[in-house]
Amino acid sequence: MKKKSKSKVSRFRPQKRSFAVTGYAFLWLILFVIGIVFTQALRNPVSYVFMIIVLILPFAELAYTLIARASVSVGFSCGAGTVKKNEPVSFHIKIRNNSPLPVPFTEAEMILPDADGLGSSPFITAVPLNSFGSYDFSRSVSFPYKGEYECRVENVYVSGLLRFFRIKVSVGRSGKLLILPRRLQIEEIRDRYVGETSSVSSVPNSGADSAEITEIKEYQPGDPIRNIHWKLSGKAQELITKHFGSENGMNCCVIADAGAAYGEGFASDTHEHCEDAVCELALFAATSRITHGRKTALVFVDDREQRGTIIKKTFDYTQQLDSFVPLYAACRQRYAVPAAKLAGFADDGTENDLIYVTAQLDAETVSTLCDSVSTNRAVTVIYYVPTVKAENAAELEKQAEAFAAELTHGNIAVRTVFGQELI
Repeated sequence: MKKKSKSKVSRFRPQKRSFAVTGYAFLWLILFVIGIVFTQALRNPVSYVFMIIVLILPFAELAYTLIARASVSVGFSCGAGTVKKNEPVSFHIKIRNNSPLPVPFTEAEMILPDADGLGSSPFITAVPLNSFGSYDFSRSVSFPYKGEYECRVENVYVSGLLRFFRIKVSVGRSGKLLILPRRLQIEEIRDRYVGETSSVSSVPNSGADSAEITEIKEYQPGDPIRNIHWKLSGKAQELITKHFGSENGMNCCVIADAGAAYGEGFASDTHEHCEDAVCELALFAATSRITHGRKTALVFVDDREQRGTIIKKTFDYTQQLDSFVPLYAACRQRYAVPAAKLAGFADDGTENDLIYVTAQLDAETVSTLCDSVSTNRAVTVIYYVPTVKAENAAELEKQAEAFAAELTHGNIAVRTVFGQELI
């Protein structure tokens, strides 16, 4: 946090009243009582003058406070509205006193992103303003996770020299920052995670016999059963699959399940870390399929307003997906949704190949995915393992291998991505 003058920062306590008499007004009551005693006891001109000053004092203080209220202005900027993840964003707030009267007791109520970029917090900063002076509050933050972050200057509270009264100045200057997820480069990781030999490289539902066979390969777990070359398999005494040059007409459904929950043994921000990884890998998988001529649906969960709202969007071109990324970036999934419910969104009257992206597997999810495999559907699981956030990474890797083996046994192609691979 950078400041050009000293200030006191504290967590914000909401002030509901636009005008308030503060505790410092009790000092005036003391002066008033003293004035009465001296006036009655001494009965001289000095005591009368003192009493007149005491009576005028609150009115003068109120007038001073009203002038100060009219003289204070606030400037606010929070950079561009859309920023890529891990790019620094600068916030700048300027509180100015436009009068020759000093305003030493000014407080600004703000909501700004935390210094670590993990959220936004409300607080009050108290700053003195000299005559025609100003106070600059600046902060530069890099956001490690996607999503919407609020920045706002809500109110400014102004008091006079004696602080008898406090007047609220409504500012309402606000902005929202949308942090976009990274777009993983397909050329760099296609072969590792969604390779052309995996289940996502299957053939159209119709017209497969007329499509051009470009390659004959040994059967791999996850390859569609309909692609098996039975004659060659009989001769070779092992399963051989056909790979076709045209993929047009085959739909693909990418499911992003970011509802993983991590407790003891993991860093406090593991959920946010996994949610971003699932989002980025799902976007990567969808982009990969679209660029190969596949009509691709993206299924994800957004529970910002209500629990478990499932959204499905279908894309024919990468430009459609690119324009949709900001909406997807703002979504949050805080609760787990049963895999069966998510996988059900892949059944829309046609047999879609399924890519399931998740950061946490359990026995129920594995069973559901194995049941999703059919003669006309191939299933691929992209499994993100947050080893960089775990205290015992070796144990987590061992668990991931066990789930991958079980999925492979169920004829599902598994692409395991470890945390350090996405840093």
